[in-house]
Amino acid sequence: TFKAGETVKFVVTNTGALRHELTIGDASEQAAHGKEMAKMSDMGHSEGEHEMPANSIHVEPGQTRELIWKFEKPGKLLFACNYPGHSALGMEGAITVQ
Repeated sequence: TFKAGETVKFVVTNTGALRHELTIGDASEQAAHGKEMAKMSDMGHSEGEHEMPANSIHVEPGQTRELIWKFEKPGKLLFACNYPGHSALGMEGAITVQ
């Protein structure tokens, strides 16, 4: 839970062997980004091979990345890894902005 107007730095460390991402957005933004991710081959997800939206970062195995996000207005958002199948395995959660 965050307050409207609050800026948060998310620090994500990937200790696994697969690429992951962190995307923040509402349900429709997550669904649209998930569809885009599903269309690409695994190689197409590499940093620099497609333009990532401002609300998303890729995190390679062994890498630590930061996403700084300002929560502009109250509402419900989600965070997720939209690599195919990852959010279904629990790599997602809810954000409430008050």
